[in-house]
Amino acid sequence: MDYGFVQREQNMLRDGTGINGGIGQAPDGEPGWVTFYIEVPDVEEALAHAERLGGTRLSGPDQVMEDLVIGHFNDPEGHLIGVATNTAQRN
Repeated sequence: MDYGFVQREQNMLRDGTGINGGIGQAPDGEPGWVTFYIEVPDVEEALAHAERLGGTRLSGPDQVMEDLVIGHFNDPEGHLIGVATNTAQRN
């Protein structure tokens, strides 16, 4: 996928907080972009809530890895936002 991950456990502050991340190359012919993901308990619920508030669902919920479900929406101003649930943390 030409995509690299930064795991939260490798990126923690002294107080125990941290954030996962990743970086990859845009597909050929596509401009680059940034997507911020917000961890939510339920991707479908978060996407439906965003729609009720005037956002537009673009994708999801999608199981993209064994323990990861994601979705994307545009906020009312057109900004791309991702939501994600790590299902392994729920078990």
